[in-house]
Amino acid sequence: MTSPANHIHRRRVEFADTDAAGVAHFSRLLAMVEEAEHGFFRERGIPILTNDSAWPVVRSEVDFCGACQFGEEIEIRLGDFLPGKSSLAYVFEGTIDGRKVFSGKMTKCHISPATGRAVEISGDVLGKIRGVI
Repeated sequence: MTSPANHIHRRRVEFADTDAAGVAHFSRLLAMVEEAEHGFFRERGIPILTNDSAWPVVRSEVDFCGACQFGEEIEIRLGDFLPGKSSLAYVFEGTIDGRKVFSGKMTKCHISPATGRAVEISGDVLGKIRGVI
């Protein structure tokens, strides 16, 4: 991850995140990635959901390479943000004590909730994503 705009999110794997064996469920891991993304947006003053703006997932790709157990602290890193005209792609990686447990890519589409259609990302938001504003 080489982008100047990176984000690190840490959180503990809670009981509600796990299956009966105490292993974090894959769907909860993706929810944690979205928590990290929301933290990135909040840090930069980018609205997550308004009457005019929303960011639904249009593509995700994940490689799982280790288990996350109940009680472990997971670190989720986001980086290599690549904004398009009305989309935002980035890579993510989850680690526990330096051990990679998953990695992948996510693409969001910037839409108008009123119409459900893609809308252009403003120059102001692009600057915030790139970390220059």
